[in-house]
Amino acid sequence: MASYKDLVKNHFDTKGIKYLEPKDDVLIVPYSADNLNEMKVIIDFDSDEGKAEFVCLDIGQFADDQFAKGLIACNTCNTKFRWTKFYIDEEGHVLVRADAILDEETCGEECLEMVQRMVHIIDEAYPVFMKARWA
Repeated sequence: MASYKDLVKNHFDTKGIKYLEPKDDVLIVPYSADNLNEMKVIIDFDSDEGKAEFVCLDIGQFADDQFAKGLIACNTCNTKFRWTKFYIDEEGHVLVRADAILDEETCGEECLEMVQRMVHIIDEAYPVFMKARWA
């Protein structure tokens, strides 16, 4: 049996989706959108267990004195959007995560759908974070 990562890569190849392979069990899918010109969705596969975590890093950063505004923006987005969770790490970076249980036969379609869904959600959420940061 091929690994979930290999099955997803095969599907992405047939769809013309570009990706990077920085290490075992990880794919990085670069995307651009209307509000955020460049983002990278990281897919971290749980070996051959049929699970994956989707992460998007660095969609914004809040200084210590803006941390509360960033948390409120995260809360707003977590309430508004399904499928993803927004949070701020220790260094003030806004991160977005989602988890998925994959089916061997449809994992390529599932991962592509999740990446596209995350990109769409992040693109819609980006102005909320920029307003919080610069207001």
